[in-house]
Amino acid sequence: MSYSKLADNMYVVIGGAFPKCNTVVIIADEIVIIDPGCVVEDLRRFLMTQDIQLKDIGTIILSHIHPDHITHAMRLNRLSNCRIAANEITAPLFNNKEEMKRFLGFDKGNPVRKLWERFVDERMYGALDEGRVDEVLCDGDKFNLGEVTLRTLYTPGHLPDHMCIELLEPNLVFTSDIDLTEFGPYYGHPNSSISDFESSIRKLRYGSYDGIISGHLKDPLVLDYKDRLTAYSRQIGMREDLVLSAILEGAKTIPEITANPIIYPSLTNPVFLQFETWMIEHHVASLLGNGLIEEENGKLVAV
Repeated sequence: MSYSKLADNMYVVIGGAFPKCNTVVIIADEIVIIDPGCVVEDLRRFLMTQDIQLKDIGTIILSHIHPDHITHAMRLNRLSNCRIAANEITAPLFNNKEEMKRFLGFDKGNPVRKLWERFVDERMYGALDEGRVDEVLCDGDKFNLGEVTLRTLYTPGHLPDHMCIELLEPNLVFTSDIDLTEFGPYYGHPNSSISDFESSIRKLRYGSYDGIISGHLKDPLVLDYKDRLTAYSRQIGMREDLVLSAILEGAKTIPEITANPIIYPSLTNPVFLQFETWMIEHHVASLLGNGLIEEENGKLVAV
């Protein structure tokens, strides 16, 4: 179990890389957990160091609907009877897991759906548990926790429901899956948006925070976040250049492009091939929109 102290009574229990995530713990007028995706026993052990138990949790806030960020929400709810808060897009998805699957692209017609469900159950067990959101949040809503105030900040692109959580008093922001990892930005669902992701990165870069808190870095607090966000965003353009290069070299279809992985190092797992395919589709749409390629009789050609 490892954790990082952000400020007095503010901590991150380190979950690290997908399929885990970092979990923010705030000890104030109530115990607040943001994104319960770390190992639940690590969270329990950390709380014990503060003379707190899992049953003492008062509120869970979800940044978005991805399974690695909601993994233990219902387990903790059953243990503590805590309220669960999520934004107006996330809430109905959490309340109806079939809608969540559809939202993520895994509707009943997707041949990879059962493999994805198995992957979630094996690596993020609990994420598909049925449950209910108790409080629906809107952009800019505040949580007043005595000496600590939280504020929601919508940052779509990764997914339409993605939001960050500003911690106003220490002037930090939890950026969830705008995570500054070496992997780079993830937009691997049909409703992800490269342009929205870039706008959200700019929104954070133009902020005046003392630091940002990554949802996946093992050293979660990033102080030089403006430069890091610039480098992180640059990976989108680098990937698009690689997609264009593949087309220039003769790839005519998306399966031909994904035959040589661009984003993931290996595509032997059908679930990750699906993620890569969706991301490549976004880049192809961008290249078409920018007039750099054309589609002729179902074949992609460079202009």
